[in-house]
Amino acid sequence: MRAKIFKGLKWLGIALISIVLVIVIAFQVSPRPGAFVIAHLFNDTTAITNKKEYDHAKASTKLSADKVYQSKHKQNNYDIYYPKNSDKAVPVLIWVHGGGYVSGDKAGVKEFATKVAADTHVAVVSMNYEPAPASQYPNQVTQVDELVQQLKKDKDKRLDLSNVLFGGDSAGAQIALQYITIQTNEEYAKEMNIKQSMAPETIKGTISYCGPVDLQQTAKQQSDNRFMRFFVKTVAWSLLGQKDWKTDDRLFQASLVDHVTKNFPPTFITDGNAYSFQEQGIALENKLKELQVPVEGLFYKDEKKEISHEYQFDYSLPESKECYEQTVTFINGLF
Repeated sequence: MRAKIFKGLKWLGIALISIVLVIVIAFQVSPRPGAFVIAHLFNDTTAITNKKEYDHAKASTKLSADKVYQSKHKQNNYDIYYPKNSDKAVPVLIWVHGGGYVSGDKAGVKEFATKVAADTHVAVVSMNYEPAPASQYPNQVTQVDELVQQLKKDKDKRLDLSNVLFGGDSAGAQIALQYITIQTNEEYAKEMNIKQSMAPETIKGTISYCGPVDLQQTAKQQSDNRFMRFFVKTVAWSLLGQKDWKTDDRLFQASLVDHVTKNFPPTFITDGNAYSFQEQGIALENKLKELQVPVEGLFYKDEKKEISHEYQFDYSLPESKECYEQTVTFINGLF
């Protein structure tokens, strides 16, 4: 009897070790298992953080949800938040959601988009795109252009496409601002092999919420946090399709600090001081100042309190309220 029990435990141990080895190997040969884990961490249910203000704003807006734009890629849908009671076409903010390039959804900015549409009388277009690793760089940037083409084709009389600004949070900020870098830098557009499809005078501004806008810094930094090292490696491998991502030329190509020009539009940049990309945001702010591009920055590098990645969307925080007020002031100053 003991021999049978011992034999059974032996085979159970072998099975468990085999499973562990398979999992370890899977994480080493493909970014997909790691991307799956990260995607589930990001795909939490969207929470409304200030219901009173959200309900008030919602009463002043109209939502047209799950519209489709023509694309070669999946998840090609978007929402439009219109301000109510407008007697003319309104400016447009095209927003690209975050999620570490491997996850996220347009619904994640529902509270923000509703408030902005109500408070600035700008229509907010919140788009989805196919995430990595199923879709790799620069497909996400291409999808922004596909959305723009769809909006032009639809000729929605409520949207003033001669007054457009672009923004995003986290990975979405990098995607949105890379698209505008293409639109305002002819040589860069040729390098990216993406056409300049917007007249420069129609692009009024950009907004970066916690964007990794100087990705080269990521390759040079070594975090003491094991999860952060896993996160960065998995995201970069998923996006570029290259395990040795630190030496990939496309990392330099996607680092916007090296490609923005004096033609870049006025910009608002903000980031937290913990688990985020504050130094990258500051680098872009400094570059735009050097180019004499109007830029406003909101950072917390001298604060002892931890202000985390994507702090902007938790409206219970005083820092988020400050950021939102500055965002509204920035948008209103453009039109």
